[in-house]
Amino acid sequence: MPGTGQIARSAYVATSRAARDVARRTGVFDRLDRRYREAPRSVGGHLRTLFAIHDVEDLVALDQPWWTYGAIDAVAAHLAALEGRARVFEYGSGASSVWLGRRAGEVHSVEHHAGFAGVMRRVLAEAGLEGTVTLHEVAPTTGDSPVVPSQRRGEEGNDYAGYVASIDAVPGEFDLVVVDGRARVACLEQAAARLGPGGIVLFDDSQRPRYAPGLAGSGLRVERHRGWVPSLPFPRESSVLRIARG
Repeated sequence: MPGTGQIARSAYVATSRAARDVARRTGVFDRLDRRYREAPRSVGGHLRTLFAIHDVEDLVALDQPWWTYGAIDAVAAHLAALEGRARVFEYGSGASSVWLGRRAGEVHSVEHHAGFAGVMRRVLAEAGLEGTVTLHEVAPTTGDSPVVPSQRRGEEGNDYAGYVASIDAVPGEFDLVVVDGRARVACLEQAAARLGPGGIVLFDDSQRPRYAPGLAGSGLRVERHRGWVPSLPFPRESSVLRIARG
């Protein structure tokens, strides 16, 4: 049975889709779209992104990952300093995969959901990023005693050990690891061991209480970026984690 949060999210997405249809018919959508192109962080610009909730292709068109604006700026500055040479690993594919592919030299993105992986293969091909972004599809296994369980409701019995370990199939160090998929604390533990000098981790939804122990015990310095997020009508938190200096 779906939980209350899932029902609420589904209702919001359906309402957003209906509002987008009305906005297109009345010309409001075009006005907001122009405002977004002029000033993406303005009130009107943010309102335009609300129509892109759970619409990966619209977020790709807007060139936005699904993190807080402050975290987007921090990661963008990090990648810009590496002048297009950054090596990136991403747990959880989406519009961020395209955004990263446009700014990094090499991106590996792991996706657990077969249906969405199919969508992303098409999206990446249409963006011309097949040579830059490699999509790895690693579904969870099931069993009575998962080695790496997910704390997400409805994921009981799923084992994400292979998903978490998928980073080890890619040799070398990474300048950025994005943790925005399943079993995030376990992914963070793997990510911390694979960072190169000056490397960072982007950990999304760091406001969730279940992630607090993993963040505190990561051995990394946590910079929290709380604020607005493209396509959401409420603030959230994404964190940038850096190697702590002695």
